[in-house]
Amino acid sequence: MIELFNKPVGFFLLIMTIILVTPLLSERVRLPGIVGIILGGMLIGPHGLGLIEDGDRMQFLSTIGLVYLMFSAGLEVDINTFMRVRGRAVVFRVITFIFPQLMGMGLGYLLGLNWLGMILLGSAFASHTLIAFPLLTRLGVTRNEAVAVTAGATVLTDIGAFIVLAIVLGASNGGITVGYFIELFVLLAIFAALIIFGLPRLSKFFLQRFSERAVEFQFIIVALFVAAFGAELIGVHEVVGAFLAGLAVNATLPRHSSVTGHVLFMGESFFIPVFLLYSGMITDPLSFLDDSKTIVVALGVTIVAYVSKFLAAWLTARIFKYTKAEFWTAYGLSHAQAAVTIPTLVIGLQTQLFDSTLFNAAILMILLTSITSPLLVQRFAPGLQTDSADDQPSPLFGRILVPVSNPKTEGQLVGLATLLAKVHDGKVIAVSVAKDRGAQENSLMLHREMLGRVHDALQDPESEIELIPRLAATHAQGILYTASEQNASLIVMGWRGKRTLRESLLGSVLDEVIWGSDAPVIVGKLPMPLNGTQRVAFVLPRKSIPHIALRRMIEANLLIAQALNVPLIIRADASYLQSIEALRVAMETDYPVSVEPLKDQLKPAALEQESVSSFIVVPGFGSRKRVADTLGNLPEQLAASFEGNLAILHFDR
Repeated sequence: MIELFNKPVGFFLLIMTIILVTPLLSERVRLPGIVGIILGGMLIGPHGLGLIEDGDRMQFLSTIGLVYLMFSAGLEVDINTFMRVRGRAVVFRVITFIFPQLMGMGLGYLLGLNWLGMILLGSAFASHTLIAFPLLTRLGVTRNEAVAVTAGATVLTDIGAFIVLAIVLGASNGGITVGYFIELFVLLAIFAALIIFGLPRLSKFFLQRFSERAVEFQFIIVALFVAAFGAELIGVHEVVGAFLAGLAVNATLPRHSSVTGHVLFMGESFFIPVFLLYSGMITDPLSFLDDSKTIVVALGVTIVAYVSKFLAAWLTARIFKYTKAEFWTAYGLSHAQAAVTIPTLVIGLQTQLFDSTLFNAAILMILLTSITSPLLVQRFAPGLQTDSADDQPSPLFGRILVPVSNPKTEGQLVGLATLLAKVHDGKVIAVSVAKDRGAQENSLMLHREMLGRVHDALQDPESEIELIPRLAATHAQGILYTASEQNASLIVMGWRGKRTLRESLLGSVLDEVIWGSDAPVIVGKLPMPLNGTQRVAFVLPRKSIPHIALRRMIEANLLIAQALNVPLIIRADASYLQSIEALRVAMETDYPVSVEPLKDQLKPAALEQESVSSFIVVPGFGSRKRVADTLGNLPEQLAASFEGNLAILHFDR
């Protein structure tokens, strides 16, 4: 029977069963799923029932899982949150890194480790994993300063731990000389610069030309493993390259991109759990019974993990005068050890810097902190104070209505609406209007079937889109009635960029919706892949909008830039510049926004030098007559001369 589990079918069946069942059982008793998977690995591994061998096949899969784990850690870094509280996050980072690093090195000295082992053990304690962060998301307190500072410090402690890991591994492989350290730092700096700055540019270049979802997915995977392989070539561990690749892709793709979701889904559903499973397999739980030394070491490791993070959180809370709830929440978040600690322990065991006794003791510590972290956060986070205005979903992107007539050609449009809605947990409503001409049921059936292909066209099955078939006398009437009934906060419509003779004489559906809607309307001409966008350029010609609407326009464009994960450039007429600078100060945003004067009145020729990777937004405001007087046929001229993505954002009032 045991031999069957080491054959391909039985091997895969057993692994997938453990990955499926153990997290469900853990969550039933209110423990993180990671705990169940590690325990499952202990159960089926060579130190448990012995159902699976610790062979090349398992080590191969776990290595891929380790690379995926570090890649996902880089992807999850919230750069904007870190920038908002970077000063205090740096203070907390220094405190929460130094205390555990020094206490961990002291423990390593008592255990008789060499100095490389002592440094590596200290770095294992210095980092932390935000296992309990989903609890804060559900409670709606993620914008509390203590939470943001802890999340920002996580970025820095993880990077610091990886730098220590790279130095230790390089020293253990290449000898210890001054020349070696200089060479390592130079190579690491060049490699990091190539990944952080070069990979985003290469990705934008590639994604502008290839928009098939499968090709995009394959490109991200290749980029990930090129970075991991490159790290090995310069003499550091592959996890360093994987983490840097995650940071680079984080800066390249929209945060809620379906491609990123597919990459993470593949890792989170299989490869990362396999790595956690392997961590449990190589842990000997019986060593705690057979060897009293393991119990002593486990006690020391656990004390260092809890006490060092407690002191760091307590000192930070005293410095910044945090409340009791903020202190305990920050401590609860920061004392969990997993994402960086597990790879560090596995690498330490593989390089023989750690022995099996220390490894087994540290795995027990990880299990304990993974249990207590969510419990503390669940207990104290409800008492956090937060700015309620910041936590409210953006009214503009709360409920986005997208009229759909052909999902295959309007996938970009639905994709844009989905990205905008995800900025603040909004909702997308796709409507297909059938004209009321007698055969109502057959017509509605056809439109239901067409709407059913929206997810296929978007290629993002995780997106929540409400699909509504609508019967109306005209398409415009159906769109406007649905917008009113569904309380839509924004309508997003497609545009060819030009009018036909019939539309010029009789008026288009677009005109009827824009001038008949109480909600703002985005009209988009989107010929280029959204993943290839490098910047949002908001152009403000003279007298295009009144100054009273300026803040709403800038906030809307800022959210568009955030959804696409690119900088915002405001090119404005000189009459707006003083007001824009005052608004930038009042809005207190750390998001990258630059302001440039718009020379002369905007003309199509002015965009000849604009890259097709830009997403240009032109404002419209007020009545049909006002827009005609201020913009004229400028949108049509821009659409004819500019080959990139172009949108008109219209506010009725």
